[in-house]
Amino acid sequence: MPEKRSRRHSKGQGRNVAVLWDPEGSWSISAIEGAAEFGKRQGGWRLLCAPRDRQLRIRLPRGWKGDGILARLLSRKDRERCLETGLPIVDLETIDSGRYHPRIGKVVTNDHVRGMLALEHLLERQVHQIVCFNPPYQEYSPLRVQVFQRLAHERGFDCPLFWTVSDQHWWKMGWDEQQVRITNWLKQLPPGTGIFTPDGRQGRVLTECCQVLEILVPDELAIVTGDDDSLLCSISSPPLSGVVLASRQHGYEAAALLHRMMEGEAAPTEPVLIDPLKLVIRQSTDVLKYDNPHVVQAMRFIRDYACTGINVDDVIQHVPISRRGLEDHFQKAVGQTLGWEIRRVRFERAKVELANTDLSISQVATACGFSGISQFCNSFRKEFGETPSSYRQRLRGG
Repeated sequence: MPEKRSRRHSKGQGRNVAVLWDPEGSWSISAIEGAAEFGKRQGGWRLLCAPRDRQLRIRLPRGWKGDGILARLLSRKDRERCLETGLPIVDLETIDSGRYHPRIGKVVTNDHVRGMLALEHLLERQVHQIVCFNPPYQEYSPLRVQVFQRLAHERGFDCPLFWTVSDQHWWKMGWDEQQVRITNWLKQLPPGTGIFTPDGRQGRVLTECCQVLEILVPDELAIVTGDDDSLLCSISSPPLSGVVLASRQHGYEAAALLHRMMEGEAAPTEPVLIDPLKLVIRQSTDVLKYDNPHVVQAMRFIRDYACTGINVDDVIQHVPISRRGLEDHFQKAVGQTLGWEIRRVRFERAKVELANTDLSISQVATACGFSGISQFCNSFRKEFGETPSSYRQRLRGG
């Protein structure tokens, strides 16, 4: 067990901080980058990242002289092990249900906002039924499903769960039996059902089962995930829509709270909540509600290519209808112009890039299809009342 340690640091002197979660997946990597960014601003923290024992379990090494811990506490045993060090701890998950402890701060995703983004998206798709796919999983709390189900109840949906038996029963089943349970559940869902699943990993399980069963996604079932892993969601077939989390800000704010606690502050009694950024629409829910096929074709073309630098003329050439006809149909169906929709898609992509990457402002402008940095900055400020730089700084704690 690491030595308990208490010492004051002079200004600019680095601290030893342990990062106790797997650096796997886009959220985990980006959260570590956010924490590292804060540590760099404090004079250079020395991060001990995901150390492991002989069984490859994440464990603090004996003799490590640390100042604080950033962790995803996935069990009460994890909580107790960290408390034994005597160090301040910041937890980035919602699993631990233990009582408040002045040495454990919490910085977590705002599950209410996450649930609202997913629910409103499914409602916009005019689904007839909403359900939750919630097999037990040890990497996150069931709270995100519980919050979503409560929000769906408030909107008049029963929102039944896939799994209502004990977690232990699920883990006792073999993989084949688990697959049978999933496929039988999917076959019972009527067309027009919207499914919320906690993350991209579980979403991929569903799309793979739907392929075997020849269930069409999104035509028959629409699937949205509560945690958008850019790799898993994009390589799914079809690609999965999902809630994009402010993962880099999450790590940055967790490190900032740990810094205050290492300076002597007690942990706040309530968690620090990090709002998700947006919901990204991919094919798994792209059941466009517009009756006009030309509007649907134009909308899909814009979503696929807006960030490549297309303009309204490109959309007109792609859709086999006159310019006047398409513009009139689009305005009536969407309530906005073709140019407005192109800009909206670009801005949504830009906000994610600014929040979760280290791309320069010029690189973000290029990645999002703007003609140059001046056009991007002027348009962004006009749209959101702040520059791209100030937006990024605000999300990362200034």
